[in-house]
Amino acid sequence: MSETIERFRDEVGAWFRENAPVDWVERTRAMTAEQYREFQLEWLATLNARGFGAPGVERRWGGGGFGAREQAVIYEEWARAEAPGMEQFVVSLHHVPSTFGMAGTPEQQERYIRAALYGEGWCQGFSEPGAGSDLASLRLPAVRTGDGWEVSGQKIWSSNATTARYCLLLARTDPDSRGSRGITYFVLDMDQPGVEVRPIRQNTGYAEFCELFLDRAKIPAENVIGEVGQGWAVAQRTLAAERGPAGFDLIARLVVTLDQIRRRFERSGAPASDRRELAVLTARTALVRSLALDAADALTVSSGSGGLASLLKLSFSELLHDVMNFATVALGADSLIARDNPNWRGFVSGDWTNDWIGSWGWTISAGTNEIQRNIIAEKLLGMPREPKATSEVAR
Repeated sequence: MSETIERFRDEVGAWFRENAPVDWVERTRAMTAEQYREFQLEWLATLNARGFGAPGVERRWGGGGFGAREQAVIYEEWARAEAPGMEQFVVSLHHVPSTFGMAGTPEQQERYIRAALYGEGWCQGFSEPGAGSDLASLRLPAVRTGDGWEVSGQKIWSSNATTARYCLLLARTDPDSRGSRGITYFVLDMDQPGVEVRPIRQNTGYAEFCELFLDRAKIPAENVIGEVGQGWAVAQRTLAAERGPAGFDLIARLVVTLDQIRRRFERSGAPASDRRELAVLTARTALVRSLALDAADALTVSSGSGGLASLLKLSFSELLHDVMNFATVALGADSLIARDNPNWRGFVSGDWTNDWIGSWGWTISAGTNEIQRNIIAEKLLGMPREPKATSEVAR
C-alpha cells in the first residue's frame, strides 16, 4: 500500500508542477474581484480535468472518486506546488456534494452536484443574529404557500454570498417547534427579488463573510432537501463535511508552512526555544493529519463521523492559529507587515499578519470551538449532558 501511495504521490506532484499557474500570486494582486473569480474558475477547470477539484466526490458527478489517503496526497502535493487554492468555492466543492449525496433526490443530485463542482457558486445560510453557536435556536420562518414556501428574515456569516447562485438554507417550518425539531433544509435561489446580500468588511480588509436579508423570498416545494421538518439531521452531514475532510487542504498547507520555516531556520539560525516550538507544531500537524484520515473514513462509511469531525475541527483550527502566531513572532519584523492584496487567498497565504488575524475565524466557523468541545464530551467521551443545558447544537 505504501509503495502504491508513493507512486501516486510522484504522479500527483508531477502533475501540479506541470499545470500550476506561474507567478499567480503577483498576477492576482492587480486583478479585480471579477477577474480573480475568472482566474479561479479557469484553475478549477484544469483541476477537474484530472479529478483534483473535488477529489473525494464520486466520478459520476464530476469528482475524482479518490479515497481518503489519496485525497491527503493530492492536497499535500497541491500545497507543495504552492498552487492556488479554491477558497471561493469551498461550499460548492465540499458542502454541496456531501449534502445532496446523502439527502438529495436523484433529480437534485443531477441538477446541483456537477454544476457546483464546475464553478456554480453556493453559499450557506445557517447562522443568524442570536443563533450562531446555538444553531438549533434559529428562528428564520418558512411559511407554506400554495406552490412552496416563503422566507423572511436574516442570516449572517455567509461566506462568498455575493457571488453565489444558490444558498443552502435552514429555516423553521413549524412555528411551534423548539430546538432541532421543526427545521427544514432548503435550496434558496439567490437570483430573485427579496434577496439582499451585504458584505461584512473584516479586520483583514477582506469581505468574505456576508449578511443575507430575505423579504418574502420564494422557495418551490421541490427545493426541500430531505423531509420537511427533518433538516437538522441533514445539516449534520453538511457540518461534518465542513469540520472534517474539508480540512485536508488547510492541514496540507500548514505542513508546507512549517517546512518553509524550518528551512529558513537552517539558513539563518534560530533560538533553541523556536526550534523546540517548531518541533512541537510539526508533531501536532502529523497527529491532526492522521485524525483527518480517520474522520474522512468515518464520513465515507456512514452518514456522519460522530464526534471525530468535531475533534478534527477543534484540532486543526487551534493548530492553524498557533502556527500563524508562531510564524508572526519567529520570522521577525517582516512577518508583521500586512500585504495589500484585494483578493483573499486563503488562511495560509504567506501574508503572516493577515493569516494570523484570519485564523481566528476558524475557531468560530463550522460551529465555535466551545460547542465542539461539548460535542466531543458527549459523543466521544460519553459524558452526560447537564440537566439544565439549553443548547441543542450537540444533539
